Amino acid sequence: MEPVSHQGMPRLSWIDTLYSNFNYGTDGYDAEGNEEQKSSREGSETMPYIDESPTMSPQLSARSQDSVDGVSPTPTEVLLPGGESESDKGLLMRKLVLSGVLASEEIYINQLEALLLPMKPLKATATTSQPVLTMQQIDAIFYKIQDIYEIHKDFYDNLCPIVQQWDNQTTVGHLFQKLASQLGMYKAFVDNYKCALETAEKCSQCNNQFFKISENLKVKGPKDSKEQPTSVTMEALLYKPIDRVTRSTLVLHDLLKHTPSDHPDYALLQDALRISQNFLSSINEDIDPRRTAVTTPKGETRQLVKDGYLVELSENSRKLRHLFLFTDLLLCAKLKKATVGKHQQYDCKWYIPLADLVFPSPEESEPIPQLHATPDHEIEDMKAKISVLKSEIQKEKKSNKGSSRTIERLKKKMFEYESWLLLSSPTIPFRIHNKNGKSYLFLLSSDYERSEWREAIQKLQKKDLQAFALSSLELQVLTGSCFKLRTVHNVPIISNKDDDESPGLYGFLHVIVKSAKGFSHSSNLYCTLEVDSFGYFVSKAKTRVFRDTMEPEWNEEFEIELEGSQCLRILCYEKCYDKSKLNKDNNEIVDKIMGKGQIQAAT
Repeated sequence: MEPVSHQGMPRLSWIDTLYSNFNYGTDGYDAEGNEEQKSSREGSETMPYIDESPTMSPQLSARSQDSVDGVSPTPTEVLLPGGESESDKGLLMRKLVLSGVLASEEIYINQLEALLLPMKPLKATATTSQPVLTMQQIDAIFYKIQDIYEIHKDFYDNLCPIVQQWDNQTTVGHLFQKLASQLGMYKAFVDNYKCALETAEKCSQCNNQFFKISENLKVKGPKDSKEQPTSVTMEALLYKPIDRVTRSTLVLHDLLKHTPSDHPDYALLQDALRISQNFLSSINEDIDPRRTAVTTPKGETRQLVKDGYLVELSENSRKLRHLFLFTDLLLCAKLKKATVGKHQQYDCKWYIPLADLVFPSPEESEPIPQLHATPDHEIEDMKAKISVLKSEIQKEKKSNKGSSRTIERLKKKMFEYESWLLLSSPTIPFRIHNKNGKSYLFLLSSDYERSEWREAIQKLQKKDLQAFALSSLELQVLTGSCFKLRTVHNVPIISNKDDDESPGLYGFLHVIVKSAKGFSHSSNLYCTLEVDSFGYFVSKAKTRVFRDTMEPEWNEEFEIELEGSQCLRILCYEKCYDKSKLNKDNNEIVDKIMGKGQIQAAT
């Protein structure tokens, strides 16, 4: 069975998968998958932490009675023509991965070029009587960008002819090994990142000319495309190197997966992966505590543990909220509209000290007040409208006469539709109660997500926590820090994705749920499968209940439709037959989660 990877990316060791009829949405294979639930991290000074712990328990196994090893999730059986050896298929997949790397590198180089473009004229004016910025400010903002650009330009220039004149015996490991050996340049950039961001922000507030420059940098599209340059902020582009380095191990994992152990590249890629993993570990240790903590007026350190967008049912209406879990409290905030020249800020709606937070049991919970679930046909109609708009946007981008104004109008309409879908679709209740007063209710689309929030809170509650009340000043400081501390920066909808992000998979996924093991007692067990669709997760399949067993064997097959999906999740439940525990609310899931896991379907 294939083990959980060292960097916390569970492999599909518990199900067999065959991918068929896929449309990758791009001409090349995107080898840059998502680590954890991927979010656009524009403007963050938070270094995303690379989770090195396994995420699956108990161990869900894909071993069949006549099989020794777990089945790899690689879609080679369907994507590749029949009659080839496994080695040949793997080598062909290597080319697909490398084509995706090449396309992604081109986009990244274009982003770095756009960031560097204003540097020369700014330096030219720095020595005049009316400088836009001083040389010290320019050096702080653009620190190491030129060096990083040259590293990746050299890597791209060497990789491009290799991919274009592909041969199965061609080696590329030395290029990735060299790239990994130059990661020290990123360490210098990361160490200066906070200074660069703060300097750019201060200069934007003090100098209107620089504000206009920094808010409208133009990133050109791939050289063979007809796409118009896109407008991106300097803050967003400054984050790109941070985002890039966190993805470095993913590409190497993909290449190693499709490289035979006797290939000349194998040892070189292993070495490059080792260097990258060690570098990320050192970055995590150095960056994570500093970037995700806030100091209170009393001098105490409060750490951000988890954050994300959730739908709250408040005053009988659905409201989009940003929830922040700190080491000692849970804070619910609303993102306020930004004023010109200033960053967006959060408005605190409520907070609960974790010492006062309790989860009411299903039998103790009151029914959800006046929850009018949106009919399924309305949800499907809205998805169809979004798909049509997405196709129109792609046509406009490819057209020679494509109007940027038309594209913006279509994107705005698509954003409105997706926002409606995000608010209207969730139905799974997540109840939180302050034992000293009010209760709060969120609606989620995935029980997986609800479980993650509950587990994160309960883990923190095992510590010796004390009840407290924040003063207005303390609350103001804490809420003010949320914008910079957050790790989820955009509402999870397609419109907010960068052009270089994977569009996900379309088509049908054939999944066989075989068996599970590792349970401590005999139970009534079943599994559900979820995939992300239009920015949120949807439950797509459910096995039968396997009764009174510690080693269930379902052996059930499912055909799951994918709509821009990037992640597949599986949840294993213990069925509850005690009717006294069943809540009146039909959407309440009272069955106990026994294990869960996920895999990136788009890598």
